[in-house]
Amino acid sequence: MTPPLAPAADLRPVENLAARADSINALAALLLEWRADCERQLRGLTNLQRWLERIRSNATGDGERELLLQEMGRLLCEAPPQNDAWTYQVRTHLDKITG
Repeated sequence: MTPPLAPAADLRPVENLAARADSINALAALLLEWRADCERQLRGLTNLQRWLERIRSNATGDGERELLLQEMGRLLCEAPPQNDAWTYQVRTHLDKITG
């Protein structure tokens, strides 16, 4: 019986460790920003759903209903996270890291 193969060591010379470290740090910061942006968007969508349920169930007065509708319109005008731009930046950093 043959033992399982161990992962092959990366024998390529490590070129410019500082550049790789910078790319790793930049990638970590980028992903943290992306996550914060997506969480902000999710909070907004959750608020929209909650407000819409209050309006649908007639749990609001006329004045509050108008304010909720205005707030919903404002949130819907906010730009969603630019996932394509984030993905491009992540791939750029990953390419620098993996060389």
